[in-house]
Amino acid sequence: MKERVPELTREGERYPSRDQDLDYLPGDPPAPGQALRIAAGLWWLRMPLPMELNHINLWLLEDGDSCTVVDTGLAAEECRVAWESLEQEPLAPRRLSRIFVTHDHPDHMGLARWIAERHGAAVWMSQSAHESSSTFLRMEPADVDLRLREFLRAHGLQSPVASEPPRDHRTWYGGIPPLTHAPVDGETCMSGGASWQVIETAGHCRGHLCLYDAERGILVSGDQVLPSISPNVSVLPSAPDADPLRSFLDSLTRLEACDPATLVLPSHGRPFRALHRRIADLRNHHLEQLARVEDHCREPRSAHETVAVMFGRVLRGFHRVLALGEALAHLHFLASEGRVVRTLSADDVARFVRI
Repeated sequence: MKERVPELTREGERYPSRDQDLDYLPGDPPAPGQALRIAAGLWWLRMPLPMELNHINLWLLEDGDSCTVVDTGLAAEECRVAWESLEQEPLAPRRLSRIFVTHDHPDHMGLARWIAERHGAAVWMSQSAHESSSTFLRMEPADVDLRLREFLRAHGLQSPVASEPPRDHRTWYGGIPPLTHAPVDGETCMSGGASWQVIETAGHCRGHLCLYDAERGILVSGDQVLPSISPNVSVLPSAPDADPLRSFLDSLTRLEACDPATLVLPSHGRPFRALHRRIADLRNHHLEQLARVEDHCREPRSAHETVAVMFGRVLRGFHRVLALGEALAHLHFLASEGRVVRTLSADDVARFVRI
């Protein structure tokens, strides 16, 4: 019989807009550059992030004298320093043989190339994530900036960073690592003395991969299921006609096949149980937003005009960009359901009106 993970305690962090608690692992998270063993062959690591979302969780899976790490942290000095500490303990007696990347956002894969070169580690990530990140990083910053500004303008928002020079997005990443293997949905990955099923999810990011150990009831959820925030589900300038909210809700349904008592290892926040309850809360949150947006579209509304209805507060900087993308995701879902229709106004801004 394999070792079970520790029992959990109830704590005070709550669902957004709900009065139910989640069941969190007891004790404090590991400090940057340190590791906390949470089950046989499984360690919890935490990397600092120089942003409002100030950390990312990584997971270390032991494989005898070698190990696999899930995600890497951002290509930033704080993360490199933390990694150098981890190389002393618990990595010192083991060889880092594999890097498993859940998806291609920079806090998850930014250091993948640096670590792969440093340790000679194989890189596993989905083919679509590797291709999309490679394409993105080949673009010149000015081209990325222009595409973003045109996208925002088409949906009613002049770029909030229009007066700033284009940022070199390549600094978020330490380059693209060579892809050793592209896992696919349903594939089995042996690591940490356990058999992990690869579950491809979507909506938050194309090619997002989760790992599920059915025998012990452990899910590495990446950003797909988080304990205290809803992951951003946005239409992106690179795929302006996509319907990511439908993909996200479909993926939540697939994850409900996991045991209700599953221990969820999220990329942000703390490990918790109550997966099905959390999935229901995330689903209900988006259904409530859809109803709110549909009612708002009694008159033609742009995505920018919809942001205030969904978020109820003034957003600044890049948060405005993320919010517009999420508002557009809800509008596209309603349009695909035949509940609103998209029109183009005289100012060439897309607007949506209830049918």
